[in-house]
Amino acid sequence: MKTTSLDLACPDTAVAIVEIKAGEEAKRKLLAMGLHVGDAIIKLNHPRWSPVLIRNLTTHSSKIAIGLGLARKILVRDARP
Repeated sequence: MKTTSLDLACPDTAVAIVEIKAGEEAKRKLLAMGLHVGDAIIKLNHPRWSPVLIRNLTTHSSKIAIGLGLARKILVRDARP
């Protein structure tokens, strides 16, 4: 799988965070939520206008809701080796 933004990733498929193309404040918020480059996550829904629901598989977190604008700034790729 090539690199794509989180909002375009397929639901129920494990992906790895490759890069966060956002400002320092947005990166700080994502770090506070426990999301880091290299983490394996799974997108739980297929939003059109709603927040993107994800679960961090690396830290075994509960559901996290991310706005669509921020999800577009998170680049992911297939987490399978």
